[in-house]
Amino acid sequence: MEYSIADQRLYIEGEPLSFFSGSFQYWRVRPELWAPILERVKGMGFSMIETYMPWSVHEIEPGEFDFGRRESHNDLARFLDTCHSAGVKVLARPGPHINAEMTYFGYPERLFADEALLARCADGSAPSLPAPPRMFPLPCYHHPRFLAEVRRYFEALASAIGGRDALYPGGPIVAIQADNECSKFMRANPFDWDYSEYAVKLYRKWLEARYKSLDEINKAYRSRHTSWSLIDPPRRMSAAVPADLPRVLDWTEFGEHYINESVRGIAAMLRDLFGDGVPMFHNYPVTLPVPPLDMTGAESFLDFQGVDSYPQRTAYHTLRAGVKYTSAMSRLPTMVEFSSGSVYYALPLTLDDQSFTTWAALMHGIKGMNFYMIVERERWYGAPVKSDGSLRERHYGFFKDLLSKVREWGLEDMAPDRQVLLLANREYERLANASTLMSPNSRLVQQFTGALEQPADLLVSDEEHGLTEPVGARYVRLFAFWYWALTAVGAHFALGDTGASAALLSGYKMVVVPTFEFMDSALQKKLLEYVEGGGTLVLGPRGPSMDERMEPCSVLARHMRASAETRTAEQIFGADVDEFSLFNGEEGEAGSLTYRTRVGGGSIIHVGLVPGAVCSVADAEPFAPMVDTILRAGGLEPAFVPSDARIDVALWRGGGESLLFVANPTDCAVTTVISHTGGARFADLRTRESYGGDGSFEIELEPYTIRALGTRL
Repeated sequence: MEYSIADQRLYIEGEPLSFFSGSFQYWRVRPELWAPILERVKGMGFSMIETYMPWSVHEIEPGEFDFGRRESHNDLARFLDTCHSAGVKVLARPGPHINAEMTYFGYPERLFADEALLARCADGSAPSLPAPPRMFPLPCYHHPRFLAEVRRYFEALASAIGGRDALYPGGPIVAIQADNECSKFMRANPFDWDYSEYAVKLYRKWLEARYKSLDEINKAYRSRHTSWSLIDPPRRMSAAVPADLPRVLDWTEFGEHYINESVRGIAAMLRDLFGDGVPMFHNYPVTLPVPPLDMTGAESFLDFQGVDSYPQRTAYHTLRAGVKYTSAMSRLPTMVEFSSGSVYYALPLTLDDQSFTTWAALMHGIKGMNFYMIVERERWYGAPVKSDGSLRERHYGFFKDLLSKVREWGLEDMAPDRQVLLLANREYERLANASTLMSPNSRLVQQFTGALEQPADLLVSDEEHGLTEPVGARYVRLFAFWYWALTAVGAHFALGDTGASAALLSGYKMVVVPTFEFMDSALQKKLLEYVEGGGTLVLGPRGPSMDERMEPCSVLARHMRASAETRTAEQIFGADVDEFSLFNGEEGEAGSLTYRTRVGGGSIIHVGLVPGAVCSVADAEPFAPMVDTILRAGGLEPAFVPSDARIDVALWRGGGESLLFVANPTDCAVTTVISHTGGARFADLRTRESYGGDGSFEIELEPYTIRALGTRL
């Protein structure tokens, strides 16, 4: 199979693939219903389904597998043949971790009886996943015997379905997932786990590759190590002075390597068995994959990645932020799992939730969606097709209309028009994660509880760790401030992180990134090169004076001014802030909160602000005039800005056409005026009602609705 990814689309045999699919778990449905159910799925407009291939279902004894010989519903080869005959492509997800609301998440229960295969907490105990219906201990993905067990299952599976013969065009499989939701099972606090023998070996190997020599690591750690094999990881957050931080932050960053190497190992096995002629992908269990998740690093060995989300309509901004990130950072931004109903123990989801959040994800840049579940089964509710083949007519109609509109409006061939990139700083994210107060929980867990609508530093310690301020806590608060402030001013912006390539940064006119007293030297150079190449960099509140080893470094700071005056716990623009700095101007005048410095072909804009808790558009609105001034200073004129800051707008372009999404994420009806530049006229793509033409137009929106306006009539 020949494939490529270009312009955030997957091409199979030279043709673009419409990346919309639904989950159909064959082993939970009677085989005689497979074909008629596929016809129902095709009737909604889907030409692709996704299925797990669970190890625990197919292994009937250790090393003995049933792929239909004993139980007809286990006949995976027959299921794939049925899909191929129906003209339905398949996304294959063989695990080994699958979840699927199964008792042991698809692992054979026998694995957990072998204590040698288990991961270890800092105190030597085995971590467990407290998931319904029964918690279970966690395996170490780097134990050779665990990997041998996984390979034995993969070999049996590949043999049962004919290996490469199952790939398109000879078979239906067009992509294979390497493991599932690899995130240290959401227990991502760096001092929780894994301290098992093979994890620590991997850590030491990673350190050796990073520092090359013991002299270098001893210099960085201010230590006297005589052997790599004697270096132990930290087991708690114990940094008292800045010199302690490199060791702590290295261990925290290693968590990202641990996850990526886990996925890399699984992907390598699957490539051995199925070849290089099939795209490999992975997914994350949250919409905003902050550390220890590393999307950029993972795409060095995977073809693409996606995120998962099962949001209620009230979680609009949590979903929006994650989609803004994934759509900017992934080669093929997909929702690998997006709600189509829900599991019984999660928050209840209705069809109204489904309708609003699906269009919200599409509005902000997702280019493909796998709806989980499109075919219902036990431990699930709300899918459009029931396991007996009958329909939920309203749900079925929603998906049929959705796919029809996506294709009719040409959404797959368009892209969001965003000129501002807000960067999460991975160094400070690691520090915040290391400073999380509630181990084993991490900041990933907050995403399930409406993280953006809570104080961002709710779970982060305000300890300074020898620095001049609590950087971890202040960083997460500042990042949240910029998210809400850019939203309040109506800016069209994307999210990313500091792992983004220089090429990605160069695609934006303005990059916003929080900066404090330390920052990786290579990152500082990359950001400075962006500025010298013509970009506008908005940073602050500090000019970094140290690098990642807490050694003096002023790559950015030499282009920034020291504050002339600093005030704490005061109001500015009528809002409470923790601190703000005033800078002298070029002529010596004092009193400016921000200033701009020309560097090469671009500019640095320094904002000396440490905000208080900003958890909504309303909290950020007092700062909107300042942010508007900053955007204009960077050459960005406002476009399609709603008069009511609660209303959200996203602009897409492609093929000479424009598509404007207008969302009301509130529980009340809103009438707003959209101001825009130029004389373009738009029409509601559903009602054909005309808008625009004179620089502004008024639009009415019902609660939790999204309207699509286009120039394509």
